[in-house]
Amino acid sequence: MLRGALESGLMRTLLRRADSRAFPVVVGTVALAATLSMSVPFATLLVAAVLMARRRWGTIAVGASLGAALGAAVLYLVFHHLGWARLFAAYPEVVRSSAWSDATRWLSAYGVLALLAIAATPLPLTPALMFAGISRLPIIEVVLALWIGKLAKYLVYAWLASRFPERALQRGQRHAETLRVIVARALSPTPARRDDTTSSGELR
Repeated sequence: MLRGALESGLMRTLLRRADSRAFPVVVGTVALAATLSMSVPFATLLVAAVLMARRRWGTIAVGASLGAALGAAVLYLVFHHLGWARLFAAYPEVVRSSAWSDATRWLSAYGVLALLAIAATPLPLTPALMFAGISRLPIIEVVLALWIGKLAKYLVYAWLASRFPERALQRGQRHAETLRVIVARALSPTPARRDDTTSSGELR
């Protein structure tokens, strides 16, 4: 329930600021919040943001990658200070998962390159971040790997959403109706400008 409320709140934030010049910064802030929550999937929000401003897909992806990398860096520091014992006690379900086993094996073998690869794919990032934090990998290398990986992934997502908005609806899930309205607006030959405020209110 909390996750759904947070996800809806972040979506409303995007809708309210879609016409702003600072929209990529807003998307980055939303990415930061979603990453810190460790529960809200940001991909759906990224697709929605691109559909709100399709011509700005590149800057939206850059802003999103910076926000997500910053959030991941904060989590890295938190996990680093928790240490093995408290981490296992706080997140027993994570350390028993197959994602944890894979992440520990890959990071032990390839270091930050494995972290970059995981960040660039839809694989779960949290187990890898936890292991990186308690393994004391260099934070500068960790942040750089996270940013490059996120940037590569979000550029692909954003480009696909801008070029194929109808297919992007498949990622809508909880916000399918909202995304349908956004796509209709984006594909309209004469999209409304400031009238969007009233329709945004209806989407809340």
